Amino acid sequence: MKYEYEIGNRLRNVRESKDLTRREVEDQTTGEFKESILAMYEGGQRRIPTPRLKKLADFYSVSTAFLLGENPSMKQGSHDLEAMLMSDPKYSDDEKELLQHVIGIIKAKRKAEGKD
Repeated sequence: MKYEYEIGNRLRNVRESKDLTRREVEDQTTGEFKESILAMYEGGQRRIPTPRLKKLADFYSVSTAFLLGENPSMKQGSHDLEAMLMSDPKYSDDEKELLQHVIGIIKAKRKAEGKD
């Protein structure tokens, strides 16, 4: 698999795990990351420059090493298992949907118990 596609797949999966659309990322970054450019990065049609990758990693609260596939863990001190699981390209869409459902149940349980 080529570099651009691998990075793009991780970017898309992390964004989706955070329940963000490309438009929302554009809006929340005040236009720094245009929806159309994000689509090209995520589709592997355009190589993302390192400084921009760093900014997106910071925005998503993940490490650049994680996005590059060099390190399976998130930023030091962060335990966002959801994003880590969802960014793994070996999961099928059905498996990702199931993971999202299970995580949703856990989040609802925590909220109901006042732990969120």
